[in-house]
Amino acid sequence: MIELRRDCIWLAQPGGEAIPCSVEDLTFEVVGGGAVEVEPEVLRHAAAGVLHYFKSELGRVRITLGEFAEALGKVLAGLGYSVEITGGAGDRVGGEIRQESVIQTTDLRAVACAAGKMGELEFFPRLRTMLREQLAVAPKAVEFHGLRPAVKLLLGRKHWTRDCGELEQRILETLRSWWSHESGTRDTRLVVR
Repeated sequence: MIELRRDCIWLAQPGGEAIPCSVEDLTFEVVGGGAVEVEPEVLRHAAAGVLHYFKSELGRVRITLGEFAEALGKVLAGLGYSVEITGGAGDRVGGEIRQESVIQTTDLRAVACAAGKMGELEFFPRLRTMLREQLAVAPKAVEFHGLRPAVKLLLGRKHWTRDCGELEQRILETLRSWWSHESGTRDTRLVVR
């Protein structure tokens, strides 16, 4: 995969592919003419904060325009600005994302890292929250990647051990169980690698 500039992220397209996009282009796409209501410096910092949130806090390298729009809308509202944010296709973004996402991805290494010293006690609740958030946008597939590195990180191992295999199986079984309960009758696939 191409290494992106720090101010860019992969933008998921309806066909399943992704294109690199700068935070400036994303901001213009979702704010458009409403940008005149917000000071340029405030808008620039708000958008940079949203980008940091997805890339650093969630460990996401691929997002949808709807996700970016919703997050930017919340940040601007929190700063006291009332700007109409669109999901890219003219859909106003309110309490829910209206743009259907093709694939929602999560890096399990980032989830394990965020769990910190609490390890599995923090990892599993975070994982369930991530699954629910991903299903909330009605994707065609939910993908979790980095399972083996996440397992080694949680157990503090450099090499794969029997304990790693057991934890890997527990994570897979737990995800499958939650998946069957949370996804309902949706036509959404679960991918774990």
